Amino acid sequence: MVQKDRNRLGKDIRKLVLSLLIIFSAPLPVRSGIEIPVRKDCSLVKNKQIYDYYDRQEAHDFGRKIQALIVKKDINGIYDNVLIGELQNGPRRKFIRNKSFEEIFPKDWVEEVSNSEIPCDSLGWKGFMIANGLIWFDKNEKYGWSIVSINGVNQEHFKDEHIIGWKTKIGIIPPSCFPTFGYFEKPKVDLFTEEFRIKNKRKFEYSPGKYIGKTIPLNYKISSKISKDNVYSIATNLDECFKWDSENGFVKKKERKNDLVVVKNNIYQKNNFKNGETHNQFKSHYQVLSKLDLSTCNQIAKQLSKCQESYLIRIGYHSGGSIGWLGRYYIFGIFEAKDKSKFLVPLKVFATKNQALNFLKTS
Repeated sequence: MVQKDRNRLGKDIRKLVLSLLIIFSAPLPVRSGIEIPVRKDCSLVKNKQIYDYYDRQEAHDFGRKIQALIVKKDINGIYDNVLIGELQNGPRRKFIRNKSFEEIFPKDWVEEVSNSEIPCDSLGWKGFMIANGLIWFDKNEKYGWSIVSINGVNQEHFKDEHIIGWKTKIGIIPPSCFPTFGYFEKPKVDLFTEEFRIKNKRKFEYSPGKYIGKTIPLNYKISSKISKDNVYSIATNLDECFKWDSENGFVKKKERKNDLVVVKNNIYQKNNFKNGETHNQFKSHYQVLSKLDLSTCNQIAKQLSKCQESYLIRIGYHSGGSIGWLGRYYIFGIFEAKDKSKFLVPLKVFATKNQALNFLKTS
């Protein structure tokens, strides 16, 4: 009798397992009539897993979960799975409020994402990709699986994206004039924080306007240890900037040529290589995004003289490698020193477009 019960229990378990396999392997039904691809068995992948911070099957299943939410047009469900504040790229949370799914996600975009195969492995350090980069997701040590970016959908725009460059009486400010804190510019941050004993490097890097003119004199420069003709500055003298060759606040004592190229409202430096392109995408280039009220500019840097003009710009350059475009969003202001010379001062730095938009909407 006991043996019969064991046999019956074994058969029931096998039936249950078979039923679950059928459920998970079948395309997920959705109200729109679209079916996402069948579930993969990631244990069958023969290639060695290079990164070990994730489970292959978990990754694949999370991707399918995203697909299911999209084809169900569950916009709130999608954003419930953006676990680290805002998307790195894509519509911010406040923008989607009171908007329908169709207002954000185009029909052809939905179809492309829905029909895409979900990978079992990450694309290197970049995370996991759906539909050739329309969606990126990854696993965070603290928060778990999360959508990181949603590309190619309808987004909000900055009010002044049509403006061509930051114009002054001298001319359009060259991209090389802006003292930035870019991907490979940590030495500059280190030099100034060590010189002035600033303990919180991150706060200095993202809110330099709190320090310049107070902790750090407006016209302060640090000579390079490599060459006596090279100088680091945290704020750029506009007259010197137009005269000398410089790059992101690193001045080289040789005269520059004011050769600028405009491409789709972006201000580029001229390309001196004969490869068919007039603009050099591998050197700093920028786009004006929004003009700030002078009251906002003065509020950020109360210790400086009255702000004369201020803009939010997007500035960076292409790396030429797999990293792609390297850049950030900066608020700069023009201030006048005691000797009447004008300086271009970095006030706020944002890693993403959504961070910049959130700041502008609340300031």
